[in-house]
Amino acid sequence: MKNVLITGADGFIGSHLAELLVKEGYSVKALSQYNSFNNWGWLEDIDVLKQIEVLNGDVRDPHYCKYITKNVDMVFHLAA
Repeated sequence: MKNVLITGADGFIGSHLAELLVKEGYSVKALSQYNSFNNWGWLEDIDVLKQIEVLNGDVRDPHYCKYITKNVDMVFHLAA
């Protein structure tokens, strides 16, 4: 099983990609930009949310990015 990370996963394209990859058998980490409402955007409405590890953070934090990419085989960088 491949481990993937999707940045910008809370957006329209990222959420649909996360859903597709889970259905294809991938282990998915989904990075959602932190907000005080703890809202995961478009991820909130997908069927496979319980199978996704949702992370809250910011791609502009290099230390956090180094941490979340450990043991990840592939990154889909969709964060703007």
